Amino acid sequence: MASNRKRPSAWLFLVKEMVLRDIRARYAGSRLGVSWAFAQPLLWILLYAWVFGVVLKIPVEKGFSSFPEFLLAGLLPWMAIQEGVSRSATVLTDNAAMVKKTVFPVETLVLSVVLSAVVNQAIAFLFYAAYLAWLGHFSFPWLLLILPALLVQTMMTFGIACFAATVTTLVRDFAHAVNIALTVLFYATPIVYPPSLMPASYRWVLSVNPIAHLADWYRRAFTLHAAPDAGSVLYLAVFAGAAAVLGMALFLRARPHFADLI
Repeated sequence: MASNRKRPSAWLFLVKEMVLRDIRARYAGSRLGVSWAFAQPLLWILLYAWVFGVVLKIPVEKGFSSFPEFLLAGLLPWMAIQEGVSRSATVLTDNAAMVKKTVFPVETLVLSVVLSAVVNQAIAFLFYAAYLAWLGHFSFPWLLLILPALLVQTMMTFGIACFAATVTTLVRDFAHAVNIALTVLFYATPIVYPPSLMPASYRWVLSVNPIAHLADWYRRAFTLHAAPDAGSVLYLAVFAGAAAVLGMALFLRARPHFADLI
């Protein structure tokens, strides 16, 4: 009985240590260290804000006082999802020695990558919240809506990441397909443009795109100060739950063969 009670805490400790290991390893040896975790996303944010907000002059919807305010609510979670899925696609092959020689829950490799991306997103959200406070749009009670959105986002990302990691281990070229699919999904999601700019004949893309529902949830919590649509939340929760269950089931089914395939 005692050993069974220790297992969850030991698993959580392992996940925590692997998340910290992943964050440290990514910036080991660089002079700026973890500062790159802020510098790189900041560069992309400034680039997107300049190209789409200044050069192309993309209009923003009612309720947003600036393009960066509109952009960041969708871009920051997208960057975490993209990082979690793309890096997870090769996380098993990148850690082949561990997978082959160490006995541990291999799924924690995928989970650590997903969670480290969420940690970076949470830190970026703090700066975004400070920017909203400067604009006069900060509201702490409404920001509590972010917590369930983060949970749903993490579940969805983990499920898709498990699928990507499993298939890439079987077919190495699949990692390239993942990056292409992420690029298509980015432009099919109203992140750098408002949903109103999507042609009416293609609006169905937004209704089936879970990232579009997630971006809308964050924008409502951060700036619009409105509850997300109940149907949108239900769809996103079902999609995330199904992705997590099916992705993990596929991963666990293939797990005994990973050491031989890598």
